Amino acid sequence: MFYALAKLISRYILWLLGNTVIAGQANIPRTGPLIIVSNHISLLDGFLLLAFWPRRVTFLSAAYLFKMPVVGALLRAIGAIPVQNEGSELAGIRRALKVLQEEGALVFFPEGHLGAGDRLLPFQTGWAYLALKAGAPVLPVAIKGTGTALPLGAAFPRRCKIYMQIGAPWTLEKARRPRQETLAVLNMRLVSQMEQMLNEI
Repeated sequence: MFYALAKLISRYILWLLGNTVIAGQANIPRTGPLIIVSNHISLLDGFLLLAFWPRRVTFLSAAYLFKMPVVGALLRAIGAIPVQNEGSELAGIRRALKVLQEEGALVFFPEGHLGAGDRLLPFQTGWAYLALKAGAPVLPVAIKGTGTALPLGAAFPRRCKIYMQIGAPWTLEKARRPRQETLAVLNMRLVSQMEQMLNEI
């Protein structure tokens, strides 16, 4: 109930901001475990994914966001998992793996915090670790326009065109103990693809 309401509110917010262009929706697996990885340029990014994603998703979100009045209430309502908080990393990984084991979809913003425009910040490797541990497909998503609609520090959003491009999913083999070298290679592959997708929007 809360998830459906949050989805409806998110769609209404995006409708107020103007036209949203989405490409690649046919690439979204409708069933099975899935890891969605997206660039992160605005607090609106989560609202965008929540509003238009055709299946239920669970967000891995920075712990500080749960302390924000409106955003925190929304994250708790939709069952988001807090990360980047002392003592919460292991618990977060366990909860995330449970979502994948139950054939759910996880959303990662691997930059860890808001980036600046179209320039990607260094990616963390948590998404790759979980993808290999669970053998879950990885789906890259590139977002543009939300940073203009609600830039960092802005109190209110403004109308503008927003773009979301969904790439083709990767299939990864399950690994009991993912190696750091493998995580680094996957990270480089993701960054390269994300940069290409952003250039194409």
